[in-house]
Amino acid sequence: MASDPYIRTLERIFGLRILGHQPVRGGDIAASHLLQTSQGPLFVKILQGSGGYDMLAAEAEGLAALKGPGVISVPEVYQCAQTEFGAALLMEYIPTGSGSEVSHETLGRSLALLHRSTSGTFGWSRANYIGSLPQNNPREQRWAFFFARHRLKFQFDLAVSSNFLEARQVPAVDFMVQRISSLLPEVRPALLHGDLWGGNYLISKDDTPYLIDPSVYFGHSEVDLAMSRLFGGFSSRFYDAYFEVSPAQPGFEDRMALYQLYYLLVHLNLFGRSYAAGVTDSVDSVFQGYCG
Repeated sequence: MASDPYIRTLERIFGLRILGHQPVRGGDIAASHLLQTSQGPLFVKILQGSGGYDMLAAEAEGLAALKGPGVISVPEVYQCAQTEFGAALLMEYIPTGSGSEVSHETLGRSLALLHRSTSGTFGWSRANYIGSLPQNNPREQRWAFFFARHRLKFQFDLAVSSNFLEARQVPAVDFMVQRISSLLPEVRPALLHGDLWGGNYLISKDDTPYLIDPSVYFGHSEVDLAMSRLFGGFSSRFYDAYFEVSPAQPGFEDRMALYQLYYLLVHLNLFGRSYAAGVTDSVDSVFQGYCG
C-alpha cells in the first residue's frame, strides 16, 4: 500500500486524490487502510489472490442486503474494483467510539428487527464466504437439511481432507438431520449477518452500532446469537434488548451448542488443530447417541 504506483492506481480507479493513508484494523484476511482524500476520510480493504475480487464483491452484496430492511446501520459501500495489485473495496470510514449501554441495546434490538426479514427458502442467491472459506448457500425448504449438509457436512469434509479429523468422527448426514430436527421449533428463514463475533460490529463516535464483514444468508435467527456467545464481546444489554423484541424459544440453550459447532469447525479449518478438541467435544454433546 505504501508504494506510489499503488496509490496512483487507487486514485485512478476510484477517481480520488489520496493525501495520506494509514493501516487500520480490518480482520485477518484483508489489508485495511484509512485513506485521507480530497473527498474526506475513506476506508479501503485490499485483498490479493485470485479469489480476492469475488470475496470482496460478496462482502459488498452482504452489506447491501443488511442495509436493505432499514433497521440497522452498515458502512456505505462505494466501489469494488480489481487492480493489478489485488481487489479493492472502497467504503465509508466510521470513526469509532467506546459505546454505551444505549448503543448495545440498539444493536440487540436492531438485530432482532433484522431477523424479521424473511424469504420463502433458506440459503442465498449466491455462494459467499465465512472468513476465507467458501460458504455454499443453495436454496432449501428444510432448515435441518440445509444446516446439516451445507454447513456442518461441508466443514466436516474440509477438516477430514486436511487431516484435522478422522472420517469416523463425522456423523452421517441423515443422522445429523434427524437430530437437528428433534431440537428445532418452527423455523422461519431470517436474514442473518452470518459471522456475528465481537470483531464484526463497531460503535461509532455518535454511539450508533454498525454491522461489518457479513456472511449473509437466510437461516435460523439463533445462529447469529450462537456466534455472538462463542467468543464474547456482547453485553448483557444486547441480549436483553434482543429478547425484548424476539423472546427466546423453548430449547434455545440446547441449540446454541449445535450452531456453535459450525463456527468451531470453521475455526478448525482456518486455524488448525487447536480447535479439534472443541469440535469433538461439541459433536459428542450435540449428537447424543452417535458413536464414532
